[in-house]
Amino acid sequence: MSASREKKIRQELAAQGVPDIKEIRAAEERKQQRRTNILYGGIAAAFVLVAAALLVWNSNIIQRGSTAISVGNEKYSAAEVDYYYRNAVNSVLSSDYASLFSLNTSLPLQQQNLSDLDTMILGITLEEDEELSWHDYFVGLTKDSLVQQTALLKGANEAGYKLSDEAKAALADTMEQLASYAKQSGVSTNAYLKSIYGASMTTSTFEKLLTDATLTSAFQQEYIDGLDYTDAEIDKYYAENSEYIDIVSYEYVIFDGEAESTKDADGKTVEPTDEAKAAAKAAAEAAAKAAMARYQAGEDLETIAKDYDMANHVSVDAGTNSGGVLQEWLFADGRVAGDKTQIENGTDFYVLGFRDRSREEYLTVNVRHILCKVDDSKLDTKADDYKDKLQDLIDAEKAEADAILKEWQSGAKTAESFAELANKKSDDGGSNTNGGLYEDVYKGQMVTEFEDWCFADGRQVGDTGIVFVEGAGYTGYHVMYFDGFSEPYWKLLAINHKMSDDYNAWFEGLMDGLTAEEHSGMKYVG
Repeated sequence: MSASREKKIRQELAAQGVPDIKEIRAAEERKQQRRTNILYGGIAAAFVLVAAALLVWNSNIIQRGSTAISVGNEKYSAAEVDYYYRNAVNSVLSSDYASLFSLNTSLPLQQQNLSDLDTMILGITLEEDEELSWHDYFVGLTKDSLVQQTALLKGANEAGYKLSDEAKAALADTMEQLASYAKQSGVSTNAYLKSIYGASMTTSTFEKLLTDATLTSAFQQEYIDGLDYTDAEIDKYYAENSEYIDIVSYEYVIFDGEAESTKDADGKTVEPTDEAKAAAKAAAEAAAKAAMARYQAGEDLETIAKDYDMANHVSVDAGTNSGGVLQEWLFADGRVAGDKTQIENGTDFYVLGFRDRSREEYLTVNVRHILCKVDDSKLDTKADDYKDKLQDLIDAEKAEADAILKEWQSGAKTAESFAELANKKSDDGGSNTNGGLYEDVYKGQMVTEFEDWCFADGRQVGDTGIVFVEGAGYTGYHVMYFDGFSEPYWKLLAINHKMSDDYNAWFEGLMDGLTAEEHSGMKYVG
Protein backbone atom coordinates (compact mmCIF):
# COMPACT_ATOMS: atom_id res chain seq x y z
CA MET A 1 0.00 0.00 0.00
CA SER A 2 1.37 3.39 -0.95
CA ALA A 3 2.14 6.05 1.65
CA SER A 4 -0.49 8.35 0.17
CA ARG A 5 -3.13 5.61 0.34
CA GLU A 6 -2.25 4.91 3.96
CA LYS A 7 -2.38 8.60 4.78
CA LYS A 8 -5.79 8.91 3.14
CA ILE A 9 -7.13 6.03 5.21
CA ARG A 10 -5.88 7.70 8.39
CA GLN A 11 -7.59 10.93 7.37
CA GLU A 12 -10.86 9.13 6.66
CA LEU A 13 -10.73 7.42 10.05
CA ALA A 14 -9.97 10.70 11.78
CA ALA A 15 -13.05 12.22 10.15
CA GLN A 16 -15.07 9.41 11.73
CA GLY A 17 -13.58 10.09 15.14
CA VAL A 18 -11.24 7.08 15.06
CA PRO A 19 -7.81 7.84 16.60
CA ASP A 20 -4.73 7.63 14.40
CA ILE A 21 -3.79 3.95 14.31
CA LYS A 22 -0.09 4.59 13.84
CA GLU A 23 -0.01 6.83 16.88
CA ILE A 24 -1.97 4.34 18.98
CA ARG A 25 0.29 1.49 17.91
CA ALA A 26 3.39 3.56 18.67
CA ALA A 27 1.99 4.55 22.05
CA GLU A 28 1.23 0.94 22.87
CA GLU A 29 4.75 -0.05 21.86
CA ARG A 30 6.20 2.68 24.06
CA LYS A 31 4.00 1.56 26.92
CA GLN A 32 5.18 -2.01 26.50
CA GLN A 33 8.78 -0.82 26.50
CA ARG A 34 8.18 0.86 29.84
CA ARG A 35 6.95 -2.28 31.52
CA THR A 36 9.39 -4.31 33.51
CA ASN A 37 7.81 -7.63 32.63
CA ILE A 38 9.01 -9.53 29.56
CA LEU A 39 6.83 -10.29 26.56
CA TYR A 40 6.87 -14.01 25.93
CA GLY A 41 6.24 -13.94 22.20
CA GLY A 42 2.54 -14.60 22.62
CA ILE A 43 2.85 -18.37 22.77
CA ALA A 44 1.77 -19.07 26.34
CA ALA A 45 -1.97 -19.29 25.71
CA ALA A 46 -4.43 -18.22 28.36
CA PHE A 47 -6.79 -21.16 28.65
CA VAL A 48 -9.84 -19.23 29.80
CA LEU A 49 -12.83 -21.52 29.61
CA VAL A 50 -15.56 -19.02 28.91
CA ALA A 51 -17.45 -20.12 25.84
CA ALA A 52 -19.16 -16.78 25.30
CA ALA A 53 -15.82 -15.06 24.90
CA LEU A 54 -14.53 -17.40 22.21
CA LEU A 55 -15.33 -17.80 18.53
CA VAL A 56 -17.61 -20.74 17.79
CA TRP A 57 -17.30 -22.13 14.29
CA ASN A 58 -19.46 -24.38 12.17
CA SER A 59 -17.10 -26.98 10.73
CA ASN A 60 -17.07 -30.49 9.30
CA ILE A 61 -15.61 -33.42 11.21
CA ILE A 62 -11.82 -33.15 11.04
CA GLN A 63 -9.49 -36.10 10.69
CA ARG A 64 -7.83 -35.21 13.95
CA GLY A 65 -5.00 -37.69 13.57
CA SER A 66 -3.75 -36.34 10.23
CA THR A 67 -0.46 -34.46 10.40
CA ALA A 68 -1.08 -30.85 9.43
CA ILE A 69 2.22 -29.19 10.32
CA SER A 70 5.63 -30.47 11.27
CA VAL A 71 8.38 -28.48 12.97
CA GLY A 72 11.67 -30.35 12.88
CA ASN A 73 10.89 -33.86 14.09
CA GLU A 74 7.74 -32.74 15.90
CA LYS A 75 4.45 -33.50 14.16
CA TYR A 76 1.23 -31.67 14.94
CA SER A 77 -2.17 -33.13 14.16
CA ALA A 78 -4.97 -31.23 12.48
CA ALA A 79 -6.71 -31.01 15.84
CA GLU A 80 -3.69 -29.40 17.50
CA VAL A 81 -3.03 -27.02 14.62
CA ASP A 82 -6.68 -26.05 14.46
CA TYR A 83 -6.53 -25.06 18.11
CA TYR A 84 -3.68 -22.61 17.45
CA TYR A 85 -5.45 -21.37 14.34
CA ARG A 86 -8.60 -20.59 16.30
CA ASN A 87 -6.57 -18.82 18.95
CA ALA A 88 -5.09 -16.63 16.21
CA VAL A 89 -8.56 -15.79 14.87
CA ASN A 90 -9.88 -15.01 18.31
CA SER A 91 -6.92 -12.75 19.09
CA VAL A 92 -7.89 -10.56 16.12
CA LEU A 93 -11.59 -10.58 16.94
CA SER A 94 -10.93 -9.60 20.55
CA SER A 95 -8.44 -6.84 19.73
CA ASP A 96 -9.13 -3.13 20.17
CA TYR A 97 -9.43 -2.78 16.39
CA ALA A 98 -11.92 -5.62 15.89
CA SER A 99 -14.69 -3.32 14.65
CA LEU A 100 -12.39 -1.89 11.96
CA PHE A 101 -11.34 -5.19 10.42
CA SER A 102 -12.99 -6.50 7.24
CA LEU A 103 -13.05 -10.04 8.68
CA ASN A 104 -16.46 -11.72 8.35
CA THR A 105 -16.65 -15.00 10.29
CA SER A 106 -19.84 -16.04 8.51
CA LEU A 107 -17.91 -16.44 5.24
CA PRO A 108 -14.97 -18.74 4.40
CA LEU A 109 -11.74 -17.04 5.39
CA GLN A 110 -10.05 -18.40 2.26
CA GLN A 111 -12.36 -16.18 0.20
CA GLN A 112 -11.64 -12.97 2.11
CA ASN A 113 -8.56 -10.84 1.48
CA LEU A 114 -7.16 -8.31 3.91
CA SER A 115 -8.11 -4.74 3.04
CA ASP A 116 -5.69 -1.82 2.95
CA LEU A 117 -6.97 -0.82 6.38
CA ASP A 118 -6.44 -4.35 7.70
CA THR A 119 -2.81 -4.43 6.58
CA MET A 120 -2.18 -0.98 8.01
CA ILE A 121 -3.56 -1.92 11.42
CA LEU A 122 -1.69 -5.22 11.49
CA GLY A 123 1.55 -3.68 10.28
CA ILE A 124 1.75 -5.89 7.18
CA THR A 125 3.58 -4.72 4.05
CA LEU A 126 2.42 -6.19 0.75
CA GLU A 127 3.78 -5.61 -2.73
CA GLU A 128 1.69 -3.61 -5.17
CA ASP A 129 -1.33 -5.71 -6.28
CA GLU A 130 -0.33 -8.49 -3.84
CA GLU A 131 -3.22 -10.01 -1.90
CA LEU A 132 -3.32 -11.98 1.33
CA SER A 133 -6.35 -13.94 2.51
CA TRP A 134 -7.37 -13.96 6.14
CA HIS A 135 -6.92 -17.72 6.12
CA ASP A 136 -3.33 -17.46 4.94
CA TYR A 137 -2.66 -14.73 7.48
CA PHE A 138 -3.90 -16.93 10.33
CA VAL A 139 -1.98 -19.93 9.00
CA GLY A 140 1.15 -17.80 9.13
CA LEU A 141 0.48 -16.86 12.75
CA THR A 142 -0.22 -20.49 13.57
CA LYS A 143 3.06 -21.67 12.05
CA ASP A 144 4.98 -19.00 13.95
CA SER A 145 3.35 -20.09 17.22
CA LEU A 146 4.14 -23.75 16.58
CA VAL A 147 7.79 -23.00 15.82
CA GLN A 148 8.02 -21.07 19.08
CA GLN A 149 6.23 -23.76 21.05
CA THR A 150 8.37 -26.52 19.56
CA ALA A 151 11.55 -24.62 20.37
CA LEU A 152 10.53 -24.15 23.98
CA LEU A 153 9.46 -27.77 24.40
CA LYS A 154 12.77 -28.89 22.93
CA GLY A 155 14.66 -26.54 25.22
CA ALA A 156 12.74 -27.66 28.29
CA ASN A 157 13.30 -31.34 27.49
CA GLU A 158 17.01 -30.86 26.85
CA ALA A 159 17.33 -28.97 30.13
CA GLY A 160 15.45 -31.72 31.94
CA TYR A 161 12.87 -29.20 33.07
CA LYS A 162 9.82 -30.65 34.80
CA LEU A 163 6.60 -29.14 36.04
CA SER A 164 6.43 -28.49 39.75
CA ASP A 165 3.91 -30.32 41.92
CA GLU A 166 2.11 -27.01 42.32
CA ALA A 167 1.80 -26.60 38.55
CA LYS A 168 0.58 -30.18 38.18
CA ALA A 169 -2.06 -29.56 40.83
CA ALA A 170 -3.17 -26.41 39.03
CA LEU A 171 -3.51 -28.38 35.79
CA ALA A 172 -5.62 -30.99 37.53
CA ASP A 173 -7.82 -28.25 39.00
CA THR A 174 -8.30 -26.73 35.55
CA MET A 175 -9.40 -30.04 34.07
CA GLU A 176 -11.80 -30.55 36.99
CA GLN A 177 -13.25 -27.08 36.42
CA LEU A 178 -13.63 -27.91 32.75
CA ALA A 179 -15.60 -31.03 33.60
CA SER A 180 -17.72 -29.00 36.00
CA TYR A 181 -18.52 -26.39 33.33
CA ALA A 182 -19.50 -29.16 30.93
CA LYS A 183 -21.75 -30.78 33.52
CA GLN A 184 -23.46 -27.46 34.24
CA SER A 185 -24.12 -27.16 30.51
CA GLY A 186 -25.61 -30.65 30.44
CA VAL A 187 -23.01 -32.10 28.07
CA SER A 188 -19.90 -34.25 28.23
CA THR A 189 -16.46 -32.69 28.54
CA ASN A 190 -15.71 -33.68 24.95
CA ALA A 191 -18.90 -32.07 23.69
CA TYR A 192 -18.21 -28.92 25.67
CA LEU A 193 -14.74 -28.60 24.18
CA LYS A 194 -16.06 -29.20 20.67
CA SER A 195 -18.58 -26.38 21.14
CA ILE A 196 -15.70 -24.02 21.87
CA TYR A 197 -12.78 -25.28 19.79
CA GLY A 198 -14.47 -27.19 16.98
CA ALA A 199 -15.28 -30.77 16.08
CA SER A 200 -11.69 -32.03 16.19
CA MET A 201 -11.03 -31.17 19.82
CA THR A 202 -11.02 -33.91 22.45
CA THR A 203 -10.38 -33.87 26.16
CA SER A 204 -7.05 -35.64 25.77
CA THR A 205 -5.89 -33.25 23.04
CA PHE A 206 -6.86 -30.23 25.10
CA GLU A 207 -5.12 -31.58 28.19
CA LYS A 208 -1.94 -32.16 26.18
CA LEU A 209 -2.06 -28.63 24.78
CA LEU A 210 -2.68 -27.19 28.23
CA THR A 211 0.15 -29.23 29.75
CA ASP A 212 2.61 -28.22 27.05
CA ALA A 213 1.67 -24.54 27.33
CA THR A 214 2.04 -24.65 31.11
CA LEU A 215 5.42 -26.34 30.80
CA THR A 216 6.82 -23.88 28.25
CA SER A 217 5.48 -20.88 30.14
CA ALA A 218 7.11 -22.06 33.36
CA PHE A 219 10.34 -22.84 31.50
CA GLN A 220 10.44 -19.31 30.10
CA GLN A 221 9.70 -17.82 33.48
CA GLU A 222 12.54 -19.76 35.09
CA TYR A 223 14.96 -18.31 32.55
CA ILE A 224 13.65 -14.78 33.07
CA ASP A 225 13.73 -15.07 36.85
CA GLY A 226 17.38 -16.02 36.56
CA LEU A 227 18.30 -12.78 34.79
CA ASP A 228 20.01 -10.49 37.29
CA TYR A 229 22.33 -7.58 36.65
CA THR A 230 24.79 -5.50 38.62
CA ASP A 231 24.64 -1.70 38.58
CA ALA A 232 27.83 -1.70 36.52
CA GLU A 233 26.23 -3.93 33.88
CA ILE A 234 23.19 -1.65 33.66
CA ASP A 235 25.36 1.47 33.42
CA LYS A 236 27.31 -0.15 30.59
CA TYR A 237 24.13 -1.17 28.80
CA TYR A 238 22.73 2.34 29.12
CA ALA A 239 25.91 3.88 27.74
CA GLU A 240 25.69 1.63 24.68
CA ASN A 241 21.91 1.95 24.13
CA SER A 242 20.92 5.35 25.53
CA GLU A 243 19.12 6.34 22.32
CA TYR A 244 16.42 3.78 23.17
CA ILE A 245 16.09 4.89 26.79
CA ASP A 246 16.49 8.68 26.69
CA ILE A 247 13.75 11.17 25.89
CA VAL A 248 14.00 14.27 23.71
CA SER A 249 12.31 17.66 23.75
CA TYR A 250 11.65 19.16 20.33
CA GLU A 251 9.15 20.98 18.13
CA TYR A 252 8.31 20.97 14.47
CA VAL A 253 6.02 22.34 11.82
CA ILE A 254 4.62 19.85 9.33
CA PHE A 255 3.58 21.00 5.87
CA ASP A 256 1.04 18.66 4.27
CA GLY A 257 1.82 18.25 0.59
CA GLU A 258 -0.89 15.77 -0.35
CA ALA A 259 -3.46 16.92 -2.91
CA GLU A 260 -7.03 16.64 -1.69
CA SER A 261 -9.79 14.83 -3.53
CA THR A 262 -12.83 16.77 -4.72
CA LYS A 263 -16.52 16.11 -5.39
CA ASP A 264 -18.18 16.23 -8.79
CA ALA A 265 -21.67 17.51 -9.55
CA ASP A 266 -23.15 14.18 -8.48
CA GLY A 267 -21.32 14.22 -5.17
CA LYS A 268 -18.90 11.49 -6.17
CA THR A 269 -15.28 11.62 -5.07
CA VAL A 270 -12.80 12.70 -7.73
CA GLU A 271 -9.20 11.74 -7.05
CA PRO A 272 -6.55 14.38 -7.77
CA THR A 273 -4.61 14.19 -11.02
CA ASP A 274 -0.88 13.57 -11.14
CA GLU A 275 -0.42 17.25 -11.97
CA ALA A 276 -2.44 18.27 -8.91
CA LYS A 277 -0.43 15.92 -6.71
CA ALA A 278 2.86 17.32 -7.98
CA ALA A 279 1.67 20.89 -7.50
CA ALA A 280 0.53 20.23 -3.92
CA LYS A 281 3.84 18.62 -3.02
CA ALA A 282 5.81 21.44 -4.63
CA ALA A 283 3.79 24.04 -2.73
CA ALA A 284 4.45 22.27 0.57
CA GLU A 285 8.16 22.02 -0.18
CA ALA A 286 8.38 25.71 -1.06
CA ALA A 287 6.51 26.68 2.09
CA ALA A 288 8.80 24.51 4.20
CA LYS A 289 11.90 26.11 2.69
CA ALA A 290 10.54 29.58 3.37
CA ALA A 291 9.62 28.60 6.92
CA MET A 292 13.09 27.14 7.47
CA ALA A 293 14.68 30.41 6.40
CA ARG A 294 12.51 32.36 8.85
CA TYR A 295 13.25 29.85 11.62
CA GLN A 296 16.99 30.16 11.05
CA ALA A 297 16.61 33.93 11.13
CA GLY A 298 15.23 33.74 14.66
CA GLU A 299 11.43 33.50 14.38
CA ASP A 300 9.70 30.85 16.49
CA LEU A 301 8.00 27.89 14.84
CA GLU A 302 4.59 28.40 16.41
CA THR A 303 4.35 31.90 14.96
CA ILE A 304 5.58 30.76 11.57
CA ALA A 305 3.01 27.95 11.37
CA LYS A 306 0.12 30.41 11.76
CA ASP A 307 0.95 31.92 8.38
CA TYR A 308 0.28 28.69 6.47
CA ASP A 309 -3.05 26.89 6.09
CA MET A 310 -1.23 23.66 5.24
CA ALA A 311 0.99 23.83 8.34
CA ASN A 312 0.58 22.41 11.82
CA HIS A 313 2.85 23.16 14.79
CA VAL A 314 3.65 20.38 17.27
CA SER A 315 5.67 20.60 20.50
CA VAL A 316 6.92 17.43 22.24
CA ASP A 317 8.44 17.49 25.72
CA ALA A 318 9.26 13.81 26.24
CA GLY A 319 9.57 12.03 22.91
CA THR A 320 10.90 8.49 22.69
CA ASN A 321 12.78 6.81 19.86
CA SER A 322 10.13 5.14 17.72
CA GLY A 323 12.49 4.71 14.79
CA GLY A 324 10.89 7.27 12.47
CA VAL A 325 12.65 9.75 10.21
CA LEU A 326 12.37 12.51 12.79
CA GLN A 327 13.76 10.32 15.55
CA GLU A 328 16.73 9.31 13.41
CA TRP A 329 17.79 12.95 13.33
CA LEU A 330 16.77 13.79 16.90
CA PHE A 331 18.72 10.93 18.49
CA ALA A 332 21.82 11.26 16.30
CA ASP A 333 25.14 11.52 18.12
CA GLY A 334 26.31 15.07 18.65
CA ARG A 335 22.86 16.63 18.54
CA VAL A 336 22.84 19.87 20.59
CA ALA A 337 20.22 22.35 21.73
CA GLY A 338 19.27 24.78 18.98
CA ASP A 339 19.95 22.42 16.07
CA LYS A 340 17.50 22.87 13.19
CA THR A 341 16.75 20.91 10.04
CA GLN A 342 14.25 20.34 7.25
CA ILE A 343 13.09 16.77 6.52
CA GLU A 344 11.05 15.35 3.65
CA ASN A 345 8.92 12.27 4.27
CA GLY A 346 6.63 11.24 1.42
CA THR A 347 4.38 14.21 0.70
CA ASP A 348 5.08 15.80 4.08
CA PHE A 349 7.79 18.34 4.84
CA TYR A 350 9.04 19.06 8.35
CA VAL A 351 10.86 22.04 9.81
CA LEU A 352 12.31 20.60 12.99
CA GLY A 353 14.05 22.06 16.02
CA PHE A 354 15.89 20.17 18.78
CA ARG A 355 15.71 21.42 22.36
CA ASP A 356 17.11 18.81 24.73
CA ARG A 357 17.89 15.15 25.36
CA SER A 358 17.86 13.57 28.81
CA ARG A 359 16.97 10.49 30.79
CA GLU A 360 14.06 10.32 33.24
CA GLU A 361 15.58 10.40 36.70
CA TYR A 362 12.40 10.41 38.79
CA LEU A 363 11.91 7.51 41.18
CA THR A 364 9.23 4.97 40.43
CA VAL A 365 7.05 3.92 43.35
CA ASN A 366 5.64 0.88 45.09
CA VAL A 367 2.05 1.27 46.20
CA ARG A 368 -0.68 -0.88 47.72
CA HIS A 369 -4.37 -0.29 47.21
CA ILE A 370 -7.78 -1.72 47.95
CA LEU A 371 -10.36 -1.16 45.23
CA CYS A 372 -13.99 -0.65 46.19
CA LYS A 373 -15.58 -0.92 42.76
CA VAL A 374 -19.08 0.18 41.87
CA ASP A 375 -21.08 -2.62 40.25
CA ASP A 376 -23.77 -0.95 38.14
CA SER A 377 -24.38 -3.95 35.88
CA LYS A 378 -27.91 -4.43 37.16
CA LEU A 379 -29.00 -0.83 36.64
CA ASP A 380 -31.21 0.24 33.76
CA THR A 381 -29.35 3.13 32.15
CA LYS A 382 -32.57 4.34 30.50
CA ALA A 383 -34.58 4.48 33.71
CA ASP A 384 -35.55 7.88 35.10
CA ASP A 385 -33.96 7.07 38.44
CA TYR A 386 -30.73 5.69 36.96
CA LYS A 387 -28.55 8.57 38.16
CA ASP A 388 -30.00 8.42 41.66
CA LYS A 389 -29.46 4.68 41.92
CA LEU A 390 -25.94 4.99 40.55
CA GLN A 391 -25.15 7.65 43.13
CA ASP A 392 -26.46 5.36 45.86
CA LEU A 393 -24.02 2.68 44.70
CA ILE A 394 -21.17 5.20 44.62
CA ASP A 395 -22.03 6.39 48.12
CA ALA A 396 -22.08 2.80 49.36
CA GLU A 397 -18.59 2.15 47.99
CA LYS A 398 -17.34 5.39 49.55
CA ALA A 399 -18.67 4.23 52.89
CA GLU A 400 -16.94 0.88 52.35
CA ALA A 401 -13.64 2.61 51.55
CA ASP A 402 -13.93 4.80 54.64
CA ALA A 403 -14.66 1.75 56.79
CA ILE A 404 -11.66 -0.16 55.40
CA LEU A 405 -9.28 2.72 56.05
CA LYS A 406 -10.69 3.16 59.55
CA GLU A 407 -10.25 -0.56 60.22
CA TRP A 408 -6.60 -0.34 59.16
CA GLN A 409 -6.03 2.76 61.28
CA SER A 410 -7.45 1.02 64.33
CA GLY A 411 -5.08 -1.92 63.90
CA ALA A 412 -1.33 -2.34 63.54
CA LYS A 413 -1.14 0.33 60.81
CA THR A 414 1.58 -1.51 58.89
CA ALA A 415 2.13 -2.52 55.29
CA GLU A 416 1.47 -6.11 56.33
CA SER A 417 -1.88 -5.31 57.92
CA PHE A 418 -2.89 -3.31 54.84
CA ALA A 419 -1.91 -6.26 52.64
CA GLU A 420 -4.15 -8.57 54.66
CA LEU A 421 -7.11 -6.24 54.15
CA ALA A 422 -6.33 -5.98 50.42
CA ASN A 423 -6.39 -9.74 50.01
CA LYS A 424 -9.72 -9.93 51.81
CA LYS A 425 -11.58 -6.90 50.50
CA SER A 426 -10.14 -5.54 47.25
CA ASP A 427 -12.12 -5.84 44.01
CA ASP A 428 -8.92 -5.63 41.94
CA GLY A 429 -8.27 -9.13 40.64
CA GLY A 430 -4.82 -8.08 39.53
CA SER A 431 -3.55 -7.41 43.04
CA ASN A 432 -5.91 -8.94 45.61
CA THR A 433 -3.74 -12.00 46.02
CA ASN A 434 -0.47 -10.15 46.64
CA GLY A 435 -1.54 -7.63 49.23
CA GLY A 436 -2.74 -5.03 46.73
CA LEU A 437 0.85 -4.32 45.72
CA TYR A 438 1.97 -2.67 42.49
CA GLU A 439 5.73 -2.29 42.19
CA ASP A 440 7.81 0.05 40.03
CA VAL A 441 4.82 2.19 39.08
CA TYR A 442 5.85 4.81 36.53
CA LYS A 443 4.20 7.97 35.29
CA GLY A 444 1.56 7.26 32.69
CA GLN A 445 0.95 3.69 33.81
CA MET A 446 -2.12 4.16 36.00
CA VAL A 447 -5.29 6.23 35.74
CA THR A 448 -4.69 9.93 36.39
CA GLU A 449 -6.23 10.14 39.86
CA PHE A 450 -4.34 7.08 41.09
CA GLU A 451 -1.08 8.36 39.61
CA ASP A 452 -1.49 11.90 40.94
CA TRP A 453 -1.75 10.51 44.47
CA CYS A 454 1.32 8.30 44.01
CA PHE A 455 3.54 11.08 42.72
CA ALA A 456 2.25 13.96 44.84
CA ASP A 457 4.94 16.21 46.29
CA GLY A 458 5.98 15.21 49.78
CA ARG A 459 4.70 11.65 49.50
CA GLN A 460 6.20 9.50 52.28
CA VAL A 461 6.30 5.82 53.16
CA GLY A 462 3.20 4.87 55.14
CA ASP A 463 0.97 7.60 53.70
CA THR A 464 -2.65 6.59 53.18
CA GLY A 465 -5.62 8.10 51.40
CA ILE A 466 -8.75 7.49 49.36
CA VAL A 467 -8.90 8.21 45.63
CA PHE A 468 -12.10 8.37 43.57
CA VAL A 469 -11.99 7.31 39.92
CA GLU A 470 -14.84 7.67 37.44
CA GLY A 471 -14.96 7.18 33.69
CA ALA A 472 -11.74 5.21 33.24
CA GLY A 473 -13.50 1.94 32.42
CA TYR A 474 -14.77 1.66 35.96
CA THR A 475 -16.04 3.72 38.87
CA GLY A 476 -14.85 3.24 42.40
CA TYR A 477 -12.65 4.20 45.31
CA HIS A 478 -9.04 3.23 45.90
CA VAL A 479 -7.87 2.99 49.48
CA MET A 480 -4.18 3.83 49.08
CA TYR A 481 -1.01 2.91 50.98
CA PHE A 482 2.38 4.25 49.90
CA ASP A 483 4.86 1.40 50.22
CA GLY A 484 8.00 3.25 49.13
CA PHE A 485 10.20 4.48 46.31
CA SER A 486 11.88 2.21 43.79
CA GLU A 487 14.52 2.60 41.08
CA PRO A 488 14.87 5.65 38.81
CA TYR A 489 12.67 5.24 35.78
CA TRP A 490 15.57 5.30 33.29
CA LYS A 491 17.20 2.43 35.15
CA LEU A 492 14.05 0.31 35.03
CA LEU A 493 13.87 0.97 31.29
CA ALA A 494 17.49 -0.10 30.89
CA ILE A 495 16.89 -3.27 32.92
CA ASN A 496 13.79 -4.06 30.89
CA HIS A 497 15.57 -3.49 27.58
CA LYS A 498 18.53 -5.64 28.59
CA MET A 499 16.26 -8.42 29.83
CA SER A 500 14.37 -8.30 26.54
CA ASP A 501 17.59 -8.39 24.52
CA ASP A 502 18.95 -11.32 26.53
CA TYR A 503 15.65 -13.18 26.41
CA ASN A 504 15.28 -12.67 22.67
CA ALA A 505 18.82 -13.89 22.04
CA TRP A 506 18.13 -16.98 24.16
CA PHE A 507 14.81 -17.59 22.41
CA GLU A 508 16.29 -17.09 18.93
CA GLY A 509 18.91 -19.65 19.83
CA LEU A 510 16.22 -22.18 20.74
CA MET A 511 14.43 -21.57 17.43
CA ASP A 512 17.57 -21.69 15.29
CA GLY A 513 17.06 -24.04 12.34
CA LEU A 514 13.39 -24.75 13.05
CA THR A 515 10.81 -24.17 10.31
CA ALA A 516 7.17 -25.13 9.96
CA GLU A 517 6.17 -27.36 7.04
CA GLU A 518 2.58 -27.92 5.93
CA HIS A 519 1.17 -31.40 5.27
CA SER A 520 -2.03 -32.92 3.93
CA GLY A 521 -3.85 -32.47 7.23
CA MET A 522 -3.92 -28.69 6.68
CA LYS A 523 -7.04 -29.15 4.56
CA TYR A 524 -8.87 -29.90 7.82
CA VAL A 525 -7.67 -26.71 9.53
CA GLY A 526 -9.80 -23.59 9.63
